[in-house]
Amino acid sequence: MVSHFSTIGLPLNSNEEFMEYAKFVYESGEKIKAGQMAYLKLALGEGIELWGQVNEDNEMIGLNPHFKGTAVSIVRLTEKINNPAATVLDGQMYGEAEPSEDGGFTYPFVFDMPDAALHELSFPVIKKVQLAAFAHELTIYTNEENYKQAQENEGGVKFATEFFIPSGLFSEEEPDFVPDSTAIFGGRVLTVKKIKNSHTAEFFYYAKVKTLGGEIDVVMDPELVTEEITDQSILSGSFWLTGQLLHDL
Repeated sequence: MVSHFSTIGLPLNSNEEFMEYAKFVYESGEKIKAGQMAYLKLALGEGIELWGQVNEDNEMIGLNPHFKGTAVSIVRLTEKINNPAATVLDGQMYGEAEPSEDGGFTYPFVFDMPDAALHELSFPVIKKVQLAAFAHELTIYTNEENYKQAQENEGGVKFATEFFIPSGLFSEEEPDFVPDSTAIFGGRVLTVKKIKNSHTAEFFYYAKVKTLGGEIDVVMDPELVTEEITDQSILSGSFWLTGQLLHDL
């Protein structure tokens, strides 16, 4: 079964397996203080990261995956989202892609930050962000010609080779709405790699993708990869977004 954990080579088929990962992070993660609480960062190599959370009593309260790739996007952060279901160390951010000096931008979107409490931010602020996308659904096209031909064959709405739809904002007008850190996008593969998770010996796929608004590090459970991915491929699908801030502009 595809999950955010299996997407980086950590199979997750039961609550017991999740608890095993939590225990592993609790015992082996690097403790990074965040006020009276702390993150537990466990880097497993090849960009694979797990971010545990502990409260003032050193009790585990959360665990989030992240993938640390090389993609860079310029994003204006406008607000931290108040999510009643989140822990105090979680962080969901409103962002604006490709911000301009006159206040314009390409599109709004939402992403999670596994280390949000480590950053003191005054909004709005423009930052370099490393965004990772964990694939929920995926379609792989051999090249741009194949992508355009597939759209011709299907009929209906045609999308550009590089497009981005902030699907997590679709129900924004509903009462008590809390956005999701999800998006539907497509783009060009710049680099691709099959990665082995050293902890589990399980494989997953990575591709740095150029999409509308910037670059994104895409990770994929092998179950979703039904065709070979090359540096000529076009990827599209639905994804969960997680990101980390890079050095200041």
